[in-house]
Amino acid sequence: MEYREKLEEYVGEQLKGYAKYNELSLADVSHVISIGVSVLETKHPVIGPGYGGGGFVEALLSNDLEATFARADSTNRKYILFYVQLHVNFSPYLIGYRLTDQEVQ
Repeated sequence: MEYREKLEEYVGEQLKGYAKYNELSLADVSHVISIGVSVLETKHPVIGPGYGGGGFVEALLSNDLEATFARADSTNRKYILFYVQLHVNFSPYLIGYRLTDQEVQ
């Protein structure tokens, strides 16, 4: 399984846990998973495609609250807490990623 698929699965599982305590719209699920994957790939470029996320993701990861809300669409505005929890609690090791000798240097 590719790392992107593992990330999508991981984000989906985290979203299920989030939904236990917060309202979740089924119409939002695929969008939230997509943005969640972008957040993790941008924070950990070694597991991502090698380019950063959009303005919303960059603002979120830069801890710029004003820009995060300004750049969020109506769906993302509802899930900012989820994205913050996601990126704070994630490690590439959770999806089986291991650094290669080249990446360690």
